[in-house]
Amino acid sequence: MKKIGILIIVAILGVACQADKTAYVDTEKLLTEYNELKDSKEHFTKENDAILDDLEIKIQAYQIKENLFRKNGPSMARNKQEEKYNELAAEAQQLQQERQTRLGKLQAESQVVIDSLIKKVKDKVKEYGKANGYSYIYGSNDAGSVLYGKDELDITQAILTDLNTGYKGSKE
Repeated sequence: MKKIGILIIVAILGVACQADKTAYVDTEKLLTEYNELKDSKEHFTKENDAILDDLEIKIQAYQIKENLFRKNGPSMARNKQEEKYNELAAEAQQLQQERQTRLGKLQAESQVVIDSLIKKVKDKVKEYGKANGYSYIYGSNDAGSVLYGKDELDITQAILTDLNTGYKGSKE
């Protein structure tokens, strides 16, 4: 009976003394050094630049028409002047609308991709924590969720290596 009591006490003390395994990750480093996220941001930046370049050509063509109108407008009949002015105003509005539509669509696409990659990073942290027996993994960032942590508890590089190893991205 004494042995059973001692075993129970030892078991209770063992459970009570067992500390939770914790670590932290530098979330900013994960998001800035994750290759798939960097490649995605670069892709969308190039798409944005291509849209702006395409629109710049259209804007320059519009500006030529506008300059010609300013030059030749005073010599036109009043009703022809109003007609040309209305055409230019409609074209300017159409260019602005096209810009907003195209850039808005690109921004929405970009947000969907980036959100999915952030979810992927969070899932990887969770998976890493479960696989390595962590009770808690905290995120360190400028907002101050972890103000100090021992360097040996920083698992950022391990997770980042795992993420980047799993990514077979485009190396142009």
